[in-house]
Amino acid sequence: MTLRRAGRATVAVIAAVVVWASGVGCAGKAPGLDRPEVVIAEGFFLELWILGQDRYATLYRVNGARRLGFGGGPDAFNRRINWVGTLTDQQYTELQDLLERHGWFAGTVNSPGEPPERITRVRLRWPGGSRRLKVIGDSADIEPVRELLDGVARRRLQRDLDRLPEAGDVRYK
Repeated sequence: MTLRRAGRATVAVIAAVVVWASGVGCAGKAPGLDRPEVVIAEGFFLELWILGQDRYATLYRVNGARRLGFGGGPDAFNRRINWVGTLTDQQYTELQDLLERHGWFAGTVNSPGEPPERITRVRLRWPGGSRRLKVIGDSADIEPVRELLDGVARRRLQRDLDRLPEAGDVRYK
C-alpha cells in the first residue's frame, strides 16, 4: 500500500467515526437527545437528589408549571431524569405546604447526621428567594416531601402494572 492510499484510508476511517458519533445518517436519534426534561423557568423550582444507604440515587425535579421529573439509579446519580409527569393542583399545593411546614424556605431542615451514607441535596427557588441545602441522615423534614413526589412518580409504572393479570385470572392445570 502506498503512503497516499494509507492517508486516504485513514481519512475515510476518521470521517466514518465522525459521522457515526454525530448520529448523522443513523436511523435513530443520537444518545441523550430524546431525554425528558423539566425546564427551569422563572418562579418555583425544586430539585431533590437523594443518595440512599445502599448507594442508590433518586432525583426529583419540580417546576412552577407543575411538571415533575424523576430519575433513578445511574441516571439520578448523574443528575438525569428519565420520566416526566404532572402534579395535580392539589398535589402542588400540598408540596408547597410541606416545604413551608418543614422549614425548606427558611433553611431550617433538620440534618440528623445518621446514617452518614444517606445524603440529600436540595436546590430550591421561589419568587422571593432561593436556597441550597445538604442534609445528612434520615430527616423527618425530607421524608414527607419525598413520599409525595415518589407517589406521583410511581405513575411511570402504571402501564406495566395494567398489563399484569388480575388475581384469579390465571388458572394452572
